[in-house]
Amino acid sequence: MRWLILSLFVLLVGCIRPSDPVWTEIPTAQQLLDSLSSDSKPYTTLDAAASVALTTGEKFFSSQQFLLLQKPDRLRADVLTGFGQLVLQIASDGEILSVFLNTTVPARFLRGSASYENIYRFIKVPLAIEDLLTLLLYEPPLIVYQHSRVTVSGKNLILTLLGANNNRQELLFDQQLRVVGCRYFAAGEKYLIVDYQKFSKENQFPQLIQLAMPMEQTRVKVKFSDLKVNTRIDLARFSLKEHVNIPIEELPD
Repeated sequence: MRWLILSLFVLLVGCIRPSDPVWTEIPTAQQLLDSLSSDSKPYTTLDAAASVALTTGEKFFSSQQFLLLQKPDRLRADVLTGFGQLVLQIASDGEILSVFLNTTVPARFLRGSASYENIYRFIKVPLAIEDLLTLLLYEPPLIVYQHSRVTVSGKNLILTLLGANNNRQELLFDQQLRVVGCRYFAAGEKYLIVDYQKFSKENQFPQLIQLAMPMEQTRVKVKFSDLKVNTRIDLARFSLKEHVNIPIEELPD
């Protein structure tokens, strides 16, 4: 009986076909860069509802938001609690930032320059607004590089761009040559991680985007719904109207 079981096991093993290799041909670095360019260029605007989770230090915030984004630097976010209460409106036309803060009694209305410091004060994400928008609009910016190489990691390809002073960038591609992740390094230290997941069958836009900045202990998870891309957005929506009986407070220049 023992020999019979062993013979059957050998027979079954012999019938198992080895899995086909994931990559039969490795694209060149330029082919991957061309694929990245063709995938990311079409997206210039975004109009969506979003579930946003933000961790900064030991603090965690979650909210429901209605987002409007337009390259290179226009944004609007209407932020609600889980119970649907409006707590914050923030809008920037690239030059002027306006904010309605509904977390105090009375509410506050603030206006000033759309500087990095002013925007960071309210969104708590340590990225220039142009970089944040390109990442959220599925166009990870490329570093200045001198050399590149392509390697295989499981089902993904990794395109590594090597710059000066031990700076580098790693772009992860799936089997459809879509960018599904990006890693940025400065002086050898990883400072930004981006992941793109759950691509829409309709427009191939990632419906789940995660950002992590280890040095700043900051993580952001954005899950889109009711997603529209490349729709025309009235530019007036990137500013907020003044509220009656609420004085305007000036933000610093």
